[in-house]
This record gives sequence, C-alpha cells and structure tokens, in this order.
Amino acid sequence: MKTIKELMHRFGVPVIRAIGPSRGKRYVQKLGVVILGLCALLGATQASSIQKLFLGLAKAETGTTLKSVQTAAPAPAATLVTAADTQNTDSAPTSGAPNIVELIGDSEFIVRGLVKEVTDGFENGLPYTQVTVKVSEAFRGAVGAEYTFRQFGLTKPRKMENGKVNLMVTPDGWSKYNSNEDVVLFLRKKAQKTGLQTTAGLGQGKIAINAGNAVSQLDNFGLFEKVQVDDKLLNDRDKRLLATKKGPVNTESLISFVRRAVKDKWVEGGKMRNVKK
Repeated sequence: MKTIKELMHRFGVPVIRAIGPSRGKRYVQKLGVVILGLCALLGATQASSIQKLFLGLAKAETGTTLKSVQTAAPAPAATLVTAADTQNTDSAPTSGAPNIVELIGDSEFIVRGLVKEVTDGFENGLPYTQVTVKVSEAFRGAVGAEYTFRQFGLTKPRKMENGKVNLMVTPDGWSKYNSNEDVVLFLRKKAQKTGLQTTAGLGQGKIAINAGNAVSQLDNFGLFEKVQVDDKLLNDRDKRLLATKKGPVNTESLISFVRRAVKDKWVEGGKMRNVKK
C-alpha cells in the first residue's frame, strides 16, 4: 500500500507543508473530500487503509490531535472523513498560508489570462472541473494561446441518473473559477495517475485581477510573509508589495515582481527565500 502522500501526488492532491493553528481544523476537513475521491478510485476494499493513512497524515501535517471523527458514505465505494473536533498543539506564530516563495517554487506553470470556460464532469468515475484560460502572458512554462486543465471535484452537486446526488464538489479552500475572470495562476505539475492539476497553495495560487487590484482567495493573507529578497533587486514598489500583510495589492507591482522573479530565477538561485526561523 502506498503512503497517503504518494497517493495524493498521483491523484492531483497537493500537500501543504506548513499550517498554522487557525487553519489546522479546516485543512483536515478539506482532506476528507480527498479521501472520498481516493476511495472512489481504489475501491471500498482499500477504504479502511486509506482512512488510517489519512488520519496519520492529518496529525503529522497539521500538528493536531483528532478527538472524534465522523464518517458518511454519500456514494458507493466512497467514504467521507471529516474532523468533528480538534485540539491544537501547534503554537507557531505564523499564518501558515503559502507565501510567494512557495507559490513560485512549487509551480510548473505560471500564467495570466482570462477564464474562457468552466465545465465539469466525470472521467473513469472521477469528478473534475475543467478550466480553459485564454493566456495573455506565460511567466513560466510553454503554453499556447489557451491553456486547459482539470482539478478534482464538480462545480456543484449533481443529480445522477440513479436519482442520487453526487456531492463530490471541489473542496472548500481550493481555487474556484468563473468565466471572464482575469487571473494569475500558479499551477503545480499534473498528477501522474489522473492528470489533474491544482494551483500551488490552493486558493492562494489563484490571484484575481480587478480594477487594478490583485488578490488571492485568501485575501493575500501570508502571501508576502517571511519572504526575504536580496535588497539590490528591489525597487520601491517591490518593498511596498513585500510589506503587505493582507488585502489587495497593485496589479502592475505584482506582475512586475513575479515576472522578474521567474525570469531571473530568484527562488532557484537563492535570491528570494523564506526567512529562516
């Protein structure tokens, strides 16, 4: 039996390495939907083993102790696991949200463009949301005029032919999409098994552009936290950007920063890095 981390990578489910005290419970709950998808793919015979692996991972990744777990079975050969209560043991004074260093470092593709189409469906029993972006700029990765990818989960619950309702929607906290959105996407490598692809940092890795402002689904919380850049590379706009704790930032400042960081390999060369504890 493969480890849960290996399974999550193969099936297109990212693992967030550092999660602060306020986000641990929500992270465990989000992973419950992951178990739903894995069990649906691998069958009920392995569901128990997957749940055990999941619970071990949840404790290790979030620094929490699960006091009680509720299970439900909304679909055949699938088990949904959610944390009904958690006791926090992580006291690190950080937001735990992925920052710009992690987004750039974990992305295979970084693009800006207009969301052209959002659809959903099933392939081999696996629910997906498919997003097509009309690309205006590719900061990293060879993409054409359009880029299409799929991530886990439906856009909304769907009534099936057998009369049952499939509830395997995209988990809370993951990137959500609407047509005609102007976005910057930090996209991870596609999963080996399914070809599914998520944004690095989940909701943090989708930045919406509107009226000159750029903001992630996490309201940019932690996006520039504990980020260190060689001072000679920074201009005044960069310094204001890095000083942002939360909330929208100037679009052109962000675009310029990301463009230079990717082109000149700031992360790979150690010119931009996480502050050491």
